[in-house]
Amino acid sequence: MAHKTSTPPASLTVIDSLGLVNSEDDGTPAKKRIKDAKSALAIFTRLHDADRQSSLQRARIDAMFDGAAPYDQGKLAASGQAAKTNLNFGEAQRLLDISLSAYVDLYSSLERFVEVRGTTGEANDRMHKEEVVADEISHMLRAWPEFHSNYLRLCTTFIKHGVGVAYFDSPKGWKFRVGSFEDILIPRQTQATEEAIDVAVIRRQYHLHELNHFIKNPAAAKAQGWNVDEVKRVMVKNVKTTGRGSFSSTSVEADYEALQAELKNNDLYIGVENPTVDVLHFLVREVSGGISHFTCSQSSPEKFMFEKQNRYDAAENAYVLFSYGVGSNGTYHSVRGLGQRIFAHVQTSNRLRCQMVDGAMIGSAVMIQPDSSRALEELDFTFYGSYAVISPNVNIIERAIPNLGTAVMPALEDMSQQLAKNTDVISTYGPDQSSPYRNQMQVASDMDVATRLSGASLNLFYASWGRLLRELVSRAISDKQDPSVKEFYKRCAEKGVDKTFINSLDVSKTKAVRSIGGGSQANRMVALRELQGLQGQFDETGRKNLTRDIVSTRVGHDLADRYVPRSEEDRTTNDSKIAYFENDSLVQGQPVPVLPHELHGSHLDVHLPELEGIIQGLDSGEIDPMEVLPALQAFYEHIGQTLQLAVGDPALKEKVSNAKQVLQYTEEAINNTSKHIEKLQREQAEAPPAEEEQPQGPDPTMIAKQQAHEANMVITREKADLDMTIKKEKSDQERSLRDADAALKFREENT
Repeated sequence: MAHKTSTPPASLTVIDSLGLVNSEDDGTPAKKRIKDAKSALAIFTRLHDADRQSSLQRARIDAMFDGAAPYDQGKLAASGQAAKTNLNFGEAQRLLDISLSAYVDLYSSLERFVEVRGTTGEANDRMHKEEVVADEISHMLRAWPEFHSNYLRLCTTFIKHGVGVAYFDSPKGWKFRVGSFEDILIPRQTQATEEAIDVAVIRRQYHLHELNHFIKNPAAAKAQGWNVDEVKRVMVKNVKTTGRGSFSSTSVEADYEALQAELKNNDLYIGVENPTVDVLHFLVREVSGGISHFTCSQSSPEKFMFEKQNRYDAAENAYVLFSYGVGSNGTYHSVRGLGQRIFAHVQTSNRLRCQMVDGAMIGSAVMIQPDSSRALEELDFTFYGSYAVISPNVNIIERAIPNLGTAVMPALEDMSQQLAKNTDVISTYGPDQSSPYRNQMQVASDMDVATRLSGASLNLFYASWGRLLRELVSRAISDKQDPSVKEFYKRCAEKGVDKTFINSLDVSKTKAVRSIGGGSQANRMVALRELQGLQGQFDETGRKNLTRDIVSTRVGHDLADRYVPRSEEDRTTNDSKIAYFENDSLVQGQPVPVLPHELHGSHLDVHLPELEGIIQGLDSGEIDPMEVLPALQAFYEHIGQTLQLAVGDPALKEKVSNAKQVLQYTEEAINNTSKHIEKLQREQAEAPPAEEEQPQGPDPTMIAKQQAHEANMVITREKADLDMTIKKEKSDQERSLRDADAALKFREENT
């Protein structure tokens, strides 16, 4: 595989200490920047140690979202404050749920996830096939059981911590996996783009049967790059029967993040009966620009389990990083997610609320001060009906505790307002602060404030999501072994899209379809309502699509077919209308030139039926061959020129074949008519000269036929012009009525 040579990466000075080789002993660029498994393990150790502090911080943030209390209960008990209120009130999780709901709407509101571009066929036919392929790819994704959970995990990770990772296990499989900086390690100070990453280390746990599957066929495994003997050694020596253990060369504190995940899931002993092996994947950018792939065990590797030089052309072919922002200096490790933004505020808010609860409990109790320890021991209440008698030697203390509710509430309100300013999911404007008299637009805005996304976060998400889907589509259309891909090709074939068209897709132009409203159902309804005012400018298909989008927003895409079935008809083009006008000239025997940029398939769809009708009339004897000979010659020449330009398009193969057959019939009709004319001319030349007769006028029958034909042509043109005028006037009238209704409705809503 050839790769373009590239200059050393900008971050080279930062990662020199990792041990990557940049040049050979003779000064030439290194062909392999990681020499052996021990060097790779050393790189992982340094990256892991450098990430220790960040891992601890991510663990604290995860604990906050998981409901960890703001105080250490052990320390409270040791200091005699075991009864102190120590609660996490779930404010962080609520903010995460609100933010996540917007990203869920980004894909749940879409009928198709991707937009693909074909390279063969005419625009009209190509557009239909592109929609079929996009629909079936979206169906394949939805049918994958792990797609929804992977998408939610991806969004949750990059919202919480600022960076999420989607990566592929192999160069062929289209099913991606999801992780965070706990699962993938990259050098510090790396610029926030995949092309700036020189080495990425992905941590994976494999079950024994998964590793065994890679070397099931030893000969094929060696050809792919697997070291069969090393894999077998790792399976025997490095298997463990507990969850992710602490890394042997660092302290236990470095794995607090993994420990937090295990504590949350109560899975400290989950692997007792399901042994796993810790494996490291190294994706290294070579000096040539390609991405090499190396794999070794995390514990005492001797050799690489897998090695493939220049396995990927670009980093995004192996992994895609989702960034919640650009950070303070444009590096991945400077990006801060929602958890970092709200951590201090939420922890302070939890402590204030705990203190307010303690104050409420104390304030609602009777404060009694015994005079002595003996009085405390003898303290007692005796009830006599509606009276209560307290033991002697105690004093009742009134209002010794301040009203913490009055003192704490202003602080909590200020904290909430500050928290709203620091997040993208909460607005300082809401229904409580607006006028009680609100129109429809204000109500829609109030509904939207809790689910809006900032433009920066949305654009960054779609940039990464688009790269991931582009790579996914590229892998899916080339993976012929996956059962879901086979089913995808089968469904496309049933809808008239063959493998040739799918394999000719320009994958580089694949785009992620953006949701109307940017993650907000309220914004989507407002946008669709505005489009309703413009639907008079749409064609019939556009109006149907708008109605379907409105219905889908209310009932979902699955139920939309019950009310507005999807239109399966192709959109007509201007070339179709031009072809109809060309037929008028061709019928009169006038030649019409063929231009290269025309949609030749659309022209054939219009010209061939007209020509076939003339040929059928000749066969039945209803049409005089002498009269239609100029028309036959004009059609034959025009369609022949069209075929010369259309024959190179594989998508028009069937139409070209049909047109050639019709041209053969036309050629036979022209030859037969020409021979008939020549025969008449010979007979006329061989006939004896007739006596000179008085010149006679033209045949009245022929004159009548000619006049009738011209009259019919005039009537046809006038009828066509009248139909066009009526349709235009009707469209203008309907548009005017809709505009008037919209204006009246707008005035009523705002009065």
